[in-house]
Amino acid sequence: MNISELFLWACGVKIENAAHLAGTRLVLRNGDLLGWVALAALLALGLTWWSYWRSTREMVAARMRWLLTALRVTLLLLLLLAVLRPVLAFTVEGIIRRQFLILVDASASMKIKDPRFDQADLVRAAMAKGLVDFGKGLQQPLDPSHASEVKLVPRVEVLQGVLKSKQLGLIQRFSRDYDVSAFSFGQKLEEIGGAASVPQTGRAEENAAWIDQLDPKSQTTAIGDAVRELIERKRGQPLAGIFLATDGANNTGTEPLEAARLARAEGVPLFTYGVGITSPRDIIVANLFTREVAFVKDELPVTVRVRGQGLSGQSATITLKLGDETVASKELTFVNDEEQTVALPFTPQKVGEYELRASIPPRDDEAAKDNNEVSQRLKVIDSKIKVLLIDTAPRWEFHYLQSELLRDRRVELKCWLLEADPSVAGAEGSPYLKSFPESKEALFKYDLVILGDVGVKELGAMPIEWLSEFVTKFGGSCLFLAGPRANPSGYRGTELERMLPIELSETANRNTDTGHPTTLELTALGRSNAMLKLSPKDEENAVIWKRFPKIYWVARVGRAKPAAQVLIQDADTTKATRFGKMPVVAQQQYGLGQVLYIGTDNIWRWRRNTDERLYPILWGQIAQKLGLAHLLGGSKRTQISTDKRSYSVGEHVTIYARLYTPDFNPLTDAAVESSYVLKTENGTPAPDAARESVTLRAVPEQPGMYRGDFTVLAPGLHQFSVKTDPATVFEFSAAVAKFEVGETAMNETLLKQMAEISGGGFYREETLHELPDALRAKSERVTSVVDAELWASPLYFLLLLVVATVEWALRKRVQLK
Repeated sequence: MNISELFLWACGVKIENAAHLAGTRLVLRNGDLLGWVALAALLALGLTWWSYWRSTREMVAARMRWLLTALRVTLLLLLLLAVLRPVLAFTVEGIIRRQFLILVDASASMKIKDPRFDQADLVRAAMAKGLVDFGKGLQQPLDPSHASEVKLVPRVEVLQGVLKSKQLGLIQRFSRDYDVSAFSFGQKLEEIGGAASVPQTGRAEENAAWIDQLDPKSQTTAIGDAVRELIERKRGQPLAGIFLATDGANNTGTEPLEAARLARAEGVPLFTYGVGITSPRDIIVANLFTREVAFVKDELPVTVRVRGQGLSGQSATITLKLGDETVASKELTFVNDEEQTVALPFTPQKVGEYELRASIPPRDDEAAKDNNEVSQRLKVIDSKIKVLLIDTAPRWEFHYLQSELLRDRRVELKCWLLEADPSVAGAEGSPYLKSFPESKEALFKYDLVILGDVGVKELGAMPIEWLSEFVTKFGGSCLFLAGPRANPSGYRGTELERMLPIELSETANRNTDTGHPTTLELTALGRSNAMLKLSPKDEENAVIWKRFPKIYWVARVGRAKPAAQVLIQDADTTKATRFGKMPVVAQQQYGLGQVLYIGTDNIWRWRRNTDERLYPILWGQIAQKLGLAHLLGGSKRTQISTDKRSYSVGEHVTIYARLYTPDFNPLTDAAVESSYVLKTENGTPAPDAARESVTLRAVPEQPGMYRGDFTVLAPGLHQFSVKTDPATVFEFSAAVAKFEVGETAMNETLLKQMAEISGGGFYREETLHELPDALRAKSERVTSVVDAELWASPLYFLLLLVVATVEWALRKRVQLK
């Protein structure tokens, strides 16, 4: 009990624990009698003086008479004061008692033993262990033995030490003003048993029992989901705030900053406590980028993203393995904490399906040693994409494209050039044909047909019919390479027009243009399309496309068809329509096959005027993307895709399916049922595995496109299929995550932003002692006045008793009656 509480008790006043005394004033209820009381006081003063100074002059010394006079006057004045009914009016300021929620991270990253080398990080861990004072800052000296003791303390132990600290007394201080409940989160939110409504009093060991039970083991972290769900659970109940204790690692669910905005809208400030260190020494092998299908004895470009935290200037060796065989390695030097893209090209020598794995040996001083490796599945084949290139004359686009495809060892090229001398087809090893393939069977041996600037009459009715059947029923691909003669304006009213992913312009009968240079730009779909990725880094890819020179001819067309995807558009807004800018490169599914439209014959300029390596890369990727599906025999009536083929257990999966009816028209159902099942090692569905159902819902304004979401819960290889076409199976794998997205550093930036957005605050060990006061300052307060009848209070009675007793004792001492 402090002095203020003792004084209030003496005055007979009791206030709640959450309130405090803000002010005091004296009020006289019978103030109108003040004059009479003053007169009586003067009379009492006179009588007292007379009795002690006239009657006892010879009996008592002067000093004692003064003391006895003062005591008698005080006693009489106190009695007279009671007539005025003095009242002490206490102004009491209190906090509305609300709920305060503790939300602690229970993900596996909280088990990381941060290797602490910085003095500040060592002192923070020592504070949590109770070895140094929380309030003396980071500059206080640390005993060498204590530094050794806290050098490798797991994050969860630091958190437990902070919550149990008697010096801080966080939970007890919270409980004085609020009803405290505790929750943990990883993949999902859970209330911690025994932590609800932590009492203000009671043994500390009992109150801290739930803290000792914290067991962080979730392999995923959903900070945003946890905050959002906690607020929704408590909706309608008064909340003072949320104390969020985490390292800030997040790899699934709602964006944490969105959850912070929701907290602000609901009036729930987030008080974030960052656990861990901001720059632990760690090597993170984050991503591996390469094609899923490679050609035997053909160099395969592989890039790996690597980052070294706290290792600036130090070196490491990254190794690439195909199965058990090391196929590439490279020495690299870490620069600050920046991510590096490491190129590890290699040439596969054997056909088969392999695991391609990139790794860096872990260091002894790393914060985590199981985020040094990344892998993906790779299929190596020994087949060539068969391409048929058709054009009327050897224009520049034909010349450059033919040269590149002939040099590409993955491609087997044949050309039909209508205006070429027939004798060129008879030369030994010539790539030229005398005519269009003479039968459907001959045409269907090709995987990709590139149709240049050829008119309908020159091509013939039968080849057009065969070409349509080749795409729609046999899964082949057709690329329309526009030209000023006939492609695509001359195809109006034919099967070729129906194949095109764009609509022909209503105002132009021919492919005329102004001839002025124009710029092409990638759309959002184009930036993510594998065919147009000229660098594994999105930023570099965007720069490359902006560096390409302007072109001087683009075919005038209308908008893209509803089921098509526009990848490149003309930047010139004068050619735009109400549907947007004019498409230049567009793609669509047509039956079982793919159709790509390129509305310019000026791409050859990119070969002459920029980095000459980019032109063959671009056309090589286009040929592979369009030709591999037919080469590998995949079904295209049902196309299933995800953003990646490998996931962590507990990770959120968004799956897309482009679905067509048996006659290859886009499916129009509002929803389609689908499912996925775990496979065994021999490739059959697991016998004890029930199929998990997933509902795919139609994507607005994209006929045939469906989307579904689910969370994969078991490790292993899974098969996904839709009810409309169960024979078509999409495979993806899931593995137990090592750490959330490979990150081991405490994400201070994220936690500060969450606190700022929500109206709370960010804290580390050295500032946690300020948190209860900061929370009180943000809490809603109420003010009330409590009256204490002073004349009837224990304090007043005690004062009277003390004065009377002292006077009586002194009178006895000097032998007065």
